[in-house]
Amino acid sequence: MRGSHVAAIARKQFLTLRHDHRSLALMLVAPVLAMLIFGFAFGTSPKHIKVLVVNQDSGATAQNIIDKLDKDKLNLETTMDVDGAKQQVRDGKVVGVLVFPSSFTADSSPKVSISLVGGKPQPSVAPPAGAHAEVYIDTTNQQLSAVVLPELARATQQVAADAGAQSPVSYDTKYAFAKAKDARYIDYFVPGIMAFAITFFTILLTLLAFVSERTSGTMDRLRVSPATEAEIVLGNELAFGIIAAVQGSLILAVALLVYHVLLVGPLWIAVLLVILAAIDAQAIGISISAAAKRESQAVQLIPLIIFPVFLLSGIFVPVASLPGWLQPFSYLLPPTWAIDALRDVFLRGWGMDHVWVNVAVLAGFAVLFTAIAIVGLGRARS
Repeated sequence: MRGSHVAAIARKQFLTLRHDHRSLALMLVAPVLAMLIFGFAFGTSPKHIKVLVVNQDSGATAQNIIDKLDKDKLNLETTMDVDGAKQQVRDGKVVGVLVFPSSFTADSSPKVSISLVGGKPQPSVAPPAGAHAEVYIDTTNQQLSAVVLPELARATQQVAADAGAQSPVSYDTKYAFAKAKDARYIDYFVPGIMAFAITFFTILLTLLAFVSERTSGTMDRLRVSPATEAEIVLGNELAFGIIAAVQGSLILAVALLVYHVLLVGPLWIAVLLVILAAIDAQAIGISISAAAKRESQAVQLIPLIIFPVFLLSGIFVPVASLPGWLQPFSYLLPPTWAIDALRDVFLRGWGMDHVWVNVAVLAGFAVLFTAIAIVGLGRARS
């Protein structure tokens, strides 16, 4: 083995990369991008969880507990409308409501009474009756709800420790979605994995198949046929859309029959959302195929799509827990809307009257990426 031959081959490879700017950029930029996204997604714990506080306490105990709550973890807002606050929980706008009754301080304080003993006033101290406050909480997102109750317990214990006494305070927990009270983490996790699997495999299949047609000459033959760019794109979308819909339905069947995932809402809406996610994914695959001239370039583009989808669409980390400047990018990803709606249907039991916005956005993404694919194919023809 000659070192000069090895060096010559290595030099040839560097010269090839010098002229292939896309591959060089992906080799250098993609790992850095992946590390940054991983860090932002998994380097933070849930923060700024929206919680409403209804403080009717005529004393100071409830306010002392509220002051001890970690304002970095909980985003507290005050209101006096108990019913309106609970409705916001049922609408998914806030995670929970804390309701402190007017007698909260009195019930948590010792009772001092004066009695006459031998003609002399004698004070006696009776233990407190025990204060009760209500926690009305949405447990469909366990990553968020699991922060609220421990934080409330910590603040209560801190107030009791400052007073040098054991706190006779208890919290009555009520659940906004009773059927999701005992939901497992997998019930929350599976809808996200479903959307991710559909997105990943559909994009991969569509992208490679479309680029393969280009490299094999099939696309050139189609271009000299009477078929327009729109007809070519829509024909491919019809074929891949049917395949993707079957694929998505199979994934949904596995979730329900194998993992026994909790499904409270209508099954047909879950199927519709899965199919829309699949259609979006194949439209994305066709649209980005215009940027790849061969299979190797298509494969290089996949990490730039999959990493953001995997980490920013709410599969593992709630979008609300991401840095504020990063959250808008999450909503530019179709799977974010699919995952959010699937969880609402699976765990909250919501119908079309609640998730129609997500359905409309997913349909809009399909139209957008289809238009991009048609324009890209037209430019490639010219």
